[in-house]
Amino acid sequence: MKKDDQTVTEATALHSFDAMLTTYERWAQPCSQTFSRAALDGAALPVGATILDVCAGMGALAVPAAELGHRGWAIDVSPGMIERAAERLKPHAGWSTEVMDALDLHFGDNEFDAAFSVLGVVYFGPETGTALEQMVRVVRPGGVISVVNWAEPLGATFFIPVSRAVDRFDDPEVGKFVAPLTEFLEGPQLERALSGAGCVDVRSESVSGHFAVPSAEIFMEELDSVFQVLPQYRAAIAKDRDRFRDILVEEVLLMASKELPPARANIAYGRVPTPQETVGSSGLATS
Repeated sequence: MKKDDQTVTEATALHSFDAMLTTYERWAQPCSQTFSRAALDGAALPVGATILDVCAGMGALAVPAAELGHRGWAIDVSPGMIERAAERLKPHAGWSTEVMDALDLHFGDNEFDAAFSVLGVVYFGPETGTALEQMVRVVRPGGVISVVNWAEPLGATFFIPVSRAVDRFDDPEVGKFVAPLTEFLEGPQLERALSGAGCVDVRSESVSGHFAVPSAEIFMEELDSVFQVLPQYRAAIAKDRDRFRDILVEEVLLMASKELPPARANIAYGRVPTPQETVGSSGLATS
C-alpha cells in the first residue's frame, strides 16, 4: 500500500494514532465502542470465550468483551493506544495487551474462540486479505471471525463539515475533497473478504448510532490531529488557515442547527471451517 492511495497502513497508523490519543478517546472511541458492542451481540459467544481483538485501539471491543466475562488479547501497532487499552482492562482478569502487527500475529494456530477487528484491518488495502487469513489461522475450527467497517465514504459524522469546507475553499491547489474510505463499505464486500480468507457461514448486518459533534469554537483545535490524515485538509490549512477556519466554523454551525445523520457501519461474521468441511475456490462450504 502507498500513502498516495490514501489507505491506512500499520506504519502510518503508528504515528497518526499515537498523535491523537486524547482526541480519539473523546470523539472516536464512542463510535468504535458502539459498533463493538453490536459485533459482540451478533457473535453470540458463550460466556468465557477467548477473544483476540485485532487493531484494538483503546480496547473498544476488548473492554465490553471483558465486561461480558470473556478473556483474551488486545493487540495494536500503536504503543500509545495499547497503553491506554491496558489501563482500561486493568479491572478485568484474563486479558493481556501487546504492541503487534496485525499482518504478523505472534500466536499459534487455533488459540482463540473468536477474533474481531473493528474499523481496523479493512483499511489495509491489498493486505486486508492477509490480515484476515492471520485471524482465521489463530481461531479454532468452528470459531468466529468478525470485522466492522463504516458504511459511508466519510466515516464518522464529524468529517461532514470538513468535506464541505474543503469544497467551499475552492482552491485549485487544494482540490475537491476526496472521501478517505473507498473499500469494504457494503455488507456483501465484507462477506466476500471473509469468504476469501477461508470463512464459511458468512453473513452481515447494518448498525447505526448518533454521536456528538464538538462545538464550532473547539472543532478545529480539538480534531486537528484527526483531520491531519486528510491531504486536502492539510493543503487548505497550509494555504490559508484563517480563511479555512472561518469556512469550517460556518459549516459546523450549520450542521449543529440540523438533525445530525446517524453514523452507519456494517458488521460481517464468518465461521472457521471444521476439519470435516472443505472450502472450495468459491468460498462455499461443503462436507
